[in-house]
Amino acid sequence: MEKTSVKNPVIIKDIGPNTKIVAETLNQYYSFALGLFITYGSRDEKKEDNGITHLIEHMLFKGTSRRSALEIVQMIEGLGGSFDAYTTKESLVIVTRFLSEHLIKVFDLIREILFESKFGSEEFLKEKSVIMEEIKTNNEDPADYVYDLLFEAVFKDHPMGMPVAGTIESVSGLNLEKVHAHYSHLLNYPMVISVSGNFNLDDLTSFAQKKFGGGTIKPLSRVAPDVYQPRHLFQSRKDITQVHLCFGIPSVSYPSHLRHHILLLSTMLGGGMSSRLFQGLREEKGLVYDVHSFVDFYSDCGIIGFYLNADKKNLSEIIKQLKTIYNGLYSRGFSSEEIEIAKTYITGNLLMGLENTTNRMLRLGREFCYLHKITPIEESVKNINSITKEELNELARNYFDLKKYSIAAVGPIDEKLLQTFIEDLRG
Repeated sequence: MEKTSVKNPVIIKDIGPNTKIVAETLNQYYSFALGLFITYGSRDEKKEDNGITHLIEHMLFKGTSRRSALEIVQMIEGLGGSFDAYTTKESLVIVTRFLSEHLIKVFDLIREILFESKFGSEEFLKEKSVIMEEIKTNNEDPADYVYDLLFEAVFKDHPMGMPVAGTIESVSGLNLEKVHAHYSHLLNYPMVISVSGNFNLDDLTSFAQKKFGGGTIKPLSRVAPDVYQPRHLFQSRKDITQVHLCFGIPSVSYPSHLRHHILLLSTMLGGGMSSRLFQGLREEKGLVYDVHSFVDFYSDCGIIGFYLNADKKNLSEIIKQLKTIYNGLYSRGFSSEEIEIAKTYITGNLLMGLENTTNRMLRLGREFCYLHKITPIEESVKNINSITKEELNELARNYFDLKKYSIAAVGPIDEKLLQTFIEDLRG
């Protein structure tokens, strides 16, 4: 098998006032992965319109001026690739992967669903219903819903705390006129076309200039989150036996020079089977089945935290063990061995991920949206490996203080029990 070089040059092209192409040619593949990133997400919505971008993402596949929803699906499947979309707190993203010969057909379909969607009233009502079922499913899954509660706790009344799909109340209140107006509004925000794999860049550029070259740019105006104060939220559920807990604290933004530092801290805390949380809560004490850390980076903020689920009777012992783990981190920090394992784990996964064109394309698109440039992968690896033990352990004291964490809980609990849990944890 031919080894994939990580040194393929990335080419950036201006297509129009609000559109850029970020491209990486890999001629050893049979296919390409192409994504379109619109830099507008759920955090850019008003509370009463929460979920409107996610609804538009669904409506893009429900028929255009030229094709029905069925014909769109038949074309995608007839070309033998994958075509999907998703919404985040800061972006709407279309993701495709097809054989190289289908580049212009696929790109034209993206253009068609993006600029010619019909937003028919019948399809709109059906898709609203589908999304409300999606929200109900999420709200009834404690492992999913606890994250929504945590973001609400950490970011309080800021739009970052709103769920991407919206709420039953906000989605049910959306009408077709409002959604169509928002759809037109959305198309004026900056777009990044990211592509990796085997394709003809000249053909792609020429087509993009004809089809995406117009329009006017509408700059984003985002307000950073408020000063943080720890909070707790919970959902009492008598129909399940386990308590699902999420702990979180604000972190750095994607452009921050400390992003890789925070990623290392998260990995050592709960990112693998050798991590402190996994070893301390599962392997040594058998108190949990699932425990893991997480980290997310955004344009002007971030979050780091961890999740666990456990039987209610184990909560007292979990508190003791968490305090032991965190006290050890605060007083002694991480060892050189832990740090080297985490560096190898992160860089290894980063490099192996580059063997997949979709991963490469998503990395290019995400990096350019946040940094307006592409960091060479060798530079990222070098930056990670250059981080010192002293830097990490100094940061650990800022981020690994249980008194600073917001807490979300779902399960057979009430306010009194959660309050007791928090007081014991912070005592």
